[in-house]
Amino acid sequence: MPTGAPMRPALAIALLLLAGLPTAPAIAQAPATEQKSQVAGFEDMKAARNALDEIIRAYESGDIGTIQARLDPAMIGYQRFLDGMRRDTGNLKQIRLHLFEANVTAGPDVTMIQAAWEKRFFGVADFTPGLFTGRSTFLMHRARDGWRLAAVSGDNPFASEAGALATLTVMPSALPLVSLAPCPGGVVPLGIELVDPDLAGLASVTVELATSQGDREGIVLTAVSPGRFRRPTLPVCREFIAPVPGSSIVEVNAAAVPATLTFRHVDANPGANRPPATLMRSVVIR
Repeated sequence: MPTGAPMRPALAIALLLLAGLPTAPAIAQAPATEQKSQVAGFEDMKAARNALDEIIRAYESGDIGTIQARLDPAMIGYQRFLDGMRRDTGNLKQIRLHLFEANVTAGPDVTMIQAAWEKRFFGVADFTPGLFTGRSTFLMHRARDGWRLAAVSGDNPFASEAGALATLTVMPSALPLVSLAPCPGGVVPLGIELVDPDLAGLASVTVELATSQGDREGIVLTAVSPGRFRRPTLPVCREFIAPVPGSSIVEVNAAAVPATLTFRHVDANPGANRPPATLMRSVVIR
């Protein structure tokens, strides 16, 4: 937040509600005669939604100047939000962001817009198509020159660097021991996919793998589109001795099954001011 920017009372209350925090008793117990009406007209709701749409169109065209003019200076993470948008402008082309299932709740000075969204784009390096989806709550605040974006809760569709919660998928969830070849063996059809918009632009990422029998390996996933990484197979074999960590092969002691393979990815920036999130998925071998 820029220094010296005071927080308006109505906006402060809305930010607390957006974060799921209780408001102060002094505010909650203020006399009804001193409170503004919490009912806003249709024109206010329409104007706030139009202001959000203006920001979306500016984001699609890479017009950072217009976006900056429509952000509330008191926005938490203001500069980081802009930096993430600039990163998207450099890494993604032909961005199209679509909101749907929008629900608008308006007050005299603040409006909350809850919506699902999908973002389609092409990677700037090789024009590989990409698709991100999510659900967000946008807090709009009325300023003297119109409605401004004051906060984004949930997934952030605008700026990769501003944070978005990653997803990790591993399929299937179980493998029969008889499907594994003796070590050093071969590969098994075990699909791993990580979607993390914060990592758009990277060619690969490494996911941690630990087994219940003591094996530990780093599993490299390759980017198939910006922020989406996959691996269709995994080298897993069966042996009758303890596994060797760091061998680049997942070794399963056949004499001590069932065994569990646990995949782990730490999302350092899940967005919405959330702490780092650890994503874990398991596969059982019987």
